[in-house]
Amino acid sequence: MINNYPNAGLARRLAALLYDSFLILAIMMISLAIAIISFNDGQGISGDKTQPFLYLEIFLFYFLFWRIKGQTLGMQVWKIKTVNTDGELMSPLQCLIRFLAATLSFMCLGLGFLWILFSKDRLTWHDKLSDSRVIYIGDKPLKSEKSPQGTVTQHAEKDTDPPRSKVE
Repeated sequence: MINNYPNAGLARRLAALLYDSFLILAIMMISLAIAIISFNDGQGISGDKTQPFLYLEIFLFYFLFWRIKGQTLGMQVWKIKTVNTDGELMSPLQCLIRFLAATLSFMCLGLGFLWILFSKDRLTWHDKLSDSRVIYIGDKPLKSEKSPQGTVTQHAEKDTDPPRSKVE
């Protein structure tokens, strides 16, 4: 059952985000190098064309990982997973709303992320707006990682991830 998994705390979420940012940066460097060589004869590319392209690239990174497995590579390392309120993978619309809301959270100086510290359910703005949550699927939750009911549940199975399409 989905409520057996505690909501992931801020520290794990930020660690996964940092891990993912290194991968995203590498992907951006490769795509920009290809664009510069292929389309611009080795000359720099202006920001008005580059920024939307890079934003779309970041969106596709998160969208594909969330839709295929519910986890980015950073989330896999930190044993967290994004699921909808039924414990299943998010719909394409939920992925889009989550990404746009997370962008808004960043633009507000990270307030949407810091909201987790004030929310009794430990949810961010983008969790609430997309009807999703990030759960900890490992077997050693931090004290700050509590389920919505305020309890931390240990899992009987060790070293196994919940099923791909539905968290039990």
